[in-house]
Amino acid sequence: MRLFKFDSLITPTIIKFLFYIGVVGSIIGALVTIVSGIGLMQYEAMAGLGYIVAGVVLILVGIIVSRVLTEMILVLFMIRDELAWQRQQSQGTPAA
Repeated sequence: MRLFKFDSLITPTIIKFLFYIGVVGSIIGALVTIVSGIGLMQYEAMAGLGYIVAGVVLILVGIIVSRVLTEMILVLFMIRDELAWQRQQSQGTPAA
């Protein structure tokens, strides 16, 4: 099993899964905000319209924030791999 060998990292796969959870969470939150805005429009039209616009913005911003955060974590893993490679090269040991 790949899980118990430690010859490859599984965390980047988990990070990508968390990205998709963030996207789904952003969409669900935005839909709740939009539906709340539609319900609020019968009492206060401008406030309801504000909620609807905020819901649309939440979809866009939520997806972008999820992507940026997951990319930052993946970049940290790439930096770790590069530093490990440089250390192996400076010590003259073959890559594992």
